[in-house]
Amino acid sequence: MEDQRVAITERPAGDTSVISIVGRLDATSSSSASLALEQSISQGKHAIILDLSDLAYTSSSGLRVFLAALKQMRKAGGEVLIARPNPHVMEVFTIAGFDRIIPIYESVDEALAAAEKA
Repeated sequence: MEDQRVAITERPAGDTSVISIVGRLDATSSSSASLALEQSISQGKHAIILDLSDLAYTSSSGLRVFLAALKQMRKAGGEVLIARPNPHVMEVFTIAGFDRIIPIYESVDEALAAAEKA
C-alpha cells in the first residue's frame, strides 16, 4: 500500500508477516498504514514484525497506529515485534514508553527467531 509519505510492503515468513514501513508516518499517512496493518492482522498470522529500518519519522499518529495493531494482535492471541528502528524513531518509542510494551530487535532475523519461540 502506498501513500505520498509512506510505502508499506509485506512478505510472509511462515506464520509471521514482515511488514516494512518506508518514509514518514504522520497524520497524513497514518490512515493508509493503519489499513495495511489491519489487512495483515486479518490474515490470522501468529506474529507481525514491523521492519522500521527505513521509517524516517513517526508522529503521535504513527504511534497510535502501532498501538492499535498491538492491541488487535494481542486480542487475537498474537504479537507485534519491531525490528531495526532508526535512532530517531527509537528515541520517540523510548519517550512514549513503547520500548516497555513492544519487543524491539536489532534485526528482522532476531525478531523472526523471537516470534518462532512465542
